[in-house]
Amino acid sequence: MLSAATPLPVDTPRTDPVGGFWRWLGTHRGAVRIAGLLAFAGPLTFFTGAASVVDSAAAADLGRLALWWLLYGISLWCLLLLAGYGGERIGRQLRPTVRSGLWLLAAVLAAALTNLLTAGRAALLIELGLVHSARTMHLHGFTFTLIMALLYFVYLQRSREHERAAARLAAAQAAQRRARHRIVQDRLQEVQARIDPQLLFEMLDALRRLYAKDPPRAERFLDELITFLRAALPRLRQVSSTLLREIELARAFIGLRQLADAGGAPIAVEVSPDVMHAGFPPGILLPLLQETGWSPAGGCRLAAARSRDSCRLVLTVGAMPSETAVERVRALLADVHGTSARLEIARRSDQVDIIVQVPYELA
Repeated sequence: MLSAATPLPVDTPRTDPVGGFWRWLGTHRGAVRIAGLLAFAGPLTFFTGAASVVDSAAAADLGRLALWWLLYGISLWCLLLLAGYGGERIGRQLRPTVRSGLWLLAAVLAAALTNLLTAGRAALLIELGLVHSARTMHLHGFTFTLIMALLYFVYLQRSREHERAAARLAAAQAAQRRARHRIVQDRLQEVQARIDPQLLFEMLDALRRLYAKDPPRAERFLDELITFLRAALPRLRQVSSTLLREIELARAFIGLRQLADAGGAPIAVEVSPDVMHAGFPPGILLPLLQETGWSPAGGCRLAAARSRDSCRLVLTVGAMPSETAVERVRALLADVHGTSARLEIARRSDQVDIIVQVPYELA
């Protein structure tokens, strides 16, 4: 199975390129958080430093200073988000070098506008003796804000690269699942094509013997055989089935064996209603019944019920199926369900319990 580590928080990829700004915010929660952290990192640091240096400042002056830095943080946060949204909308179809230039321009504009909107803080900082020149303060503020904006846009670019990598990974995993599904379909059809013709030949041979010994019973056998084939042969073109359909095929097969051998008990079926329409791999029961012989001692019993998230089927027969049939069924279960399905065999004095467990899924 393909896997990849994601060192940075990756926003949810959006396949709709026409989504609005609010939708962009909803699908880029990581970008919103990073922008907020970067926007308020400077104001929080500067205000804390100013409050610790100016001990004699009045509470009103500190309140005014806090409002200016709050306005600074909110302005930068909003401008970063707007610039990020606009840059992604415009830069999708641009070349990497042009897109990098666009991000640099957006960072310069966000830094310049933030300092322009909060230019009034210079007078308060000079009044409190924290700075001596408004020009120096603006230059320092612009440089710091530009660095924060560039860090944010680098994050956006890295996040977009991770989104593309995640999309490629998802596409590769989907292709892998489709390929595995095709392999399983081919294996199922191969197994069914190998089993059903063999059953047909055995039934035709039994029909030939019946016509030689008991023509009336042979006529009944032929009618049952036609009914069985009408239900079984379409299965060759299908790669899925239900538990109810497979049980009906097994019941019809046992009925044909009874007519062919003029004896034997019918199959006893006990199926819980909640698993009747559960999905079940085709080609599981017939090879097991076929390999137990035409006249199993004590007849057959089939019970099925749901066990949590699994469908558990117990087939009780009078003879042990061949190792070839058991391995074939196990391989088929592994192809369809992997390690979540299993086949177990429990021997008793005169009977054999064949336990098949598959994940519970409605067909």
